[in-house]
Amino acid sequence: MKNTRYGLMLQDENRENTCSCFPLLCTVKSTVSFFFFFFLVLPTFGQPMQDTLQEVKVHSPVTGAEPDARQRFDAGQKKQDIEKRYLDLYTNQSIAQLLAQQSSVFIKSYGINGMATLSFRGASAAQSAVLWEGVPITNPSLGVADVSLLQTGLFEQVRLQYGSSAALYGSGNVGGALILATARPLFTREYNVSGTLGAGSFGRKEGALKLSWQNERWRIALHGFSQASRNNFSYKDKQQQEQKLENARLGAAGILFSADYNLGLGRKVVEEIISLQLWWQQYERQIPPALFESFSVKEQRDRSARSLLHWRRTGKKSNYYMKASYNNDRMRYEDEATVLNSRYRIGQYYQELGAEWRLDDPSRHPDTGLFNGHHLLVFAPLQYATISGTNIKDREDQLRPAVAISYRIDAFSSRLQGNAALRQEWVDGAAAPILPGVGFSFYLLPPKGRNAFNLSLSGNVQRTYRIPTLNELYYFPGGNINLKPEQGWGQEAGYTFTYRYRDGKEMRDGNASPFTLKHELTVFHRKIDDWIYWLGGNIWTPYNMAQVKSKGMETDNKLTYAIASALFHLSVKWTYVLSTTQASYLPGDGSVGKQVPYSPRYNGQANVGLSWKNLFVNWNQTYTGYRFVTIDESQYLQPFYTSNLQAMYTLFSNNYTFRLSFQVQNILNERYEVVNARPMPGRYFMGSLQVSWKR
Repeated sequence: MKNTRYGLMLQDENRENTCSCFPLLCTVKSTVSFFFFFFLVLPTFGQPMQDTLQEVKVHSPVTGAEPDARQRFDAGQKKQDIEKRYLDLYTNQSIAQLLAQQSSVFIKSYGINGMATLSFRGASAAQSAVLWEGVPITNPSLGVADVSLLQTGLFEQVRLQYGSSAALYGSGNVGGALILATARPLFTREYNVSGTLGAGSFGRKEGALKLSWQNERWRIALHGFSQASRNNFSYKDKQQQEQKLENARLGAAGILFSADYNLGLGRKVVEEIISLQLWWQQYERQIPPALFESFSVKEQRDRSARSLLHWRRTGKKSNYYMKASYNNDRMRYEDEATVLNSRYRIGQYYQELGAEWRLDDPSRHPDTGLFNGHHLLVFAPLQYATISGTNIKDREDQLRPAVAISYRIDAFSSRLQGNAALRQEWVDGAAAPILPGVGFSFYLLPPKGRNAFNLSLSGNVQRTYRIPTLNELYYFPGGNINLKPEQGWGQEAGYTFTYRYRDGKEMRDGNASPFTLKHELTVFHRKIDDWIYWLGGNIWTPYNMAQVKSKGMETDNKLTYAIASALFHLSVKWTYVLSTTQASYLPGDGSVGKQVPYSPRYNGQANVGLSWKNLFVNWNQTYTGYRFVTIDESQYLQPFYTSNLQAMYTLFSNNYTFRLSFQVQNILNERYEVVNARPMPGRYFMGSLQVSWKR
């Protein structure tokens, strides 16, 4: 098995040693204590609120995040916004854990403290994009993002966009995209402080602090977190003997600072804002032994420093924006047993200029009639990446400017929305293939009347494209400078049916519907030529497969039913993916006609529970099907289930909010591996207390 951790193609066999704790672990306890002390003391200097109205809880999927302009030009693509109550439940956990249990995306986890990557609809990890405020934060060396290093609590919006959007997001967006964003400034007089302390099994300790202050001109916000864990859970080795996981400590800390300034105050513009965001974090991880190792002393340190300067001006018929971002990632991987000390430094600069216009006059053409909206988006992104390290002979870089245009039309009283996009990229001066894309969504049965039926249809066609990563080209030994770019086409089509029973009574979630049923079905097809895959023994090398075809179906179903003060919910997501090699350049290749490794055919999640007064209880069930380990399907991992019980209680008292949560993960103590020879924990517990103060 190839172990890809930030450019290291390591063979785990015969690498053994011991190690001491990381320096960062020594500071976690004091950091957590400081966070909570600061939170408890600071509010005492403010005046108490005179308004004692209880806060209204609204479970909205998008919590006021500033949308990327491109998200208004993606008709016909399946999207999923993680609801706020689940963001609250998983606030101290990684994005990897959140998506593994609340989405149909397959999370390929290399076990405790290992990398976790995204796989949309049978696509490889390198064919998925991760965007922060519209800026790609995918590692430009590997072409993947380790979502185990992303803390859920740092973001107010977590959105999944399924299927290719290469015309909008460029090279690498083949399978789908993870879109992360923070809260949009409201510029109202407000002050918020929130502190969280949590603990759990295997020595887990965590703390978080959120501060925000805003008035008519400024909004200043600070999010910080700290986490430590021993991760010494029990597992069974290959001889089925009970063992304790060793060399598995984790220490992590991070801060996200943002400052927004209202330039449009007192001026004749709808909105004009300039924002600065600074994001720093550090993870120190011991890499535990795989099942074929007797012990391990591997260590890995990941440091990231990210920055973003964003200006946007919104008028009645036009929007203009500029972004500039610089990200610096450093990685150190050490194994004293093999005298291995690998270091990487990766820099990435990104800028984007864009303008959006409404081409018709909304005052003369209201949102009714045959055509009631013409919108045009033009933007020019530029991405420059550089990498240096112990396994790169020379410093390597890559320059990728692009120009893109997208048109959207609203018609038939906004029942129809269609868009078409076109993108041209250049890679180090060479023109890449032009990337077109078209999509539509149409309300066949718009909601009307007391008992509302809603039926919408959607479809999308995109050309897909991915250039080889710097790691695939230049890693030594094993890089292949003769790799061809991946390219192909992807299509999807689907429908969404919604039924709401309305009786005029306002329910707890803000809807006047005691009964709601939503059913969504999407079918997809994608064919990729020159798919890149790593093969080898002592030295792994990437090769181009001739062609890989992915097809399948996704269904998303949700039912809510209210009785008195209780609101019951049931949701089921299910995915079927057939991702197979159709042709190969390698003679005698046994992969032809076989499922791509680590692409489960079946994957599903279910949530069932209730909200009663201030209590939210949820049972989460996941299923992951067979995963083939080899390209010829000769080795595979057994399917597994995980069952997770979650509860959250919220209490409001004047200007304070108390939120207590408790979770039992893997309650049935399932023994399983997501990736071969990397055991996952059995039953474990987590609890946290969050106290918020608002003035």
